[in-house]
Amino acid sequence: MRRRRLRTTLLVVVAAALVGIGYQVMTSVRATRPRARGIEIDLPAVAQHIQDFRRVKTKQGKPVWEVKAVDARYFDDQNAIVVQQPEVTFFFDDGERRATLKGTEGRLQLDGQELESVNVQGDVSLQLDDLEFRSATASYERDRDLISAPGPVTITGNAMDVKAEGMEVQVTPQQVRLLAQVHTVLRLDGAGS
Repeated sequence: MRRRRLRTTLLVVVAAALVGIGYQVMTSVRATRPRARGIEIDLPAVAQHIQDFRRVKTKQGKPVWEVKAVDARYFDDQNAIVVQQPEVTFFFDDGERRATLKGTEGRLQLDGQELESVNVQGDVSLQLDDLEFRSATASYERDRDLISAPGPVTITGNAMDVKAEGMEVQVTPQQVRLLAQVHTVLRLDGAGS
C-alpha cells in the first residue's frame, strides 16, 4: 500500500511538472513570435487601392489636367487619394504647353470629380517650359490656380540658375514669384548645367 501511495504521489508530481513545463514552453513560444513593429494607429478604411493610377479631366475634348501615379489609395470618407510617385500635369489652352509637378508622395483632395488641391513631397520638381523648379514640398490650389513651395527652391533654365526661399507659380498666366533671398546666376552661353 505504501508503494502504491508513493507511485500515485510520484505520478501526480510528474503530471504537475509536465503541466508546468508545457505552460512555460507555450509562454516562451508566444513571447518569441514576430510582432508588428512600430506604433499601432487606427487608419481609415481604404475604399480602393489602385496600381498604375491615371486620372484625366477633359473639357471640350481637350485635357485640362492629368494625374499619374505608381500606386494610389482612395479614402472615400475623406474624398482624398494618397499617391506614390505622383505626376500631375496641367495643360494650357493651346494644348501644346504644360506644367508638370512630380514628387515621391502626394495627396490629392477631390471636390466631386474636380481636383481641389494637391500636396506633393519628397524630391519635388515642377517642369514649366524650359524651367525646372526643385523643392522638398509643393502644393497646388485650384481656387487660386497656384502652385507654391514654402521652403528652399532651385530653378534651372537654359541660361540661368536661381536659388530662392519660397515661390509661387500662377499656373494659367505662367507667372513666377520668388518670395525671399533670391540669388541668380546668368550663363552667357545659354548651356544648361
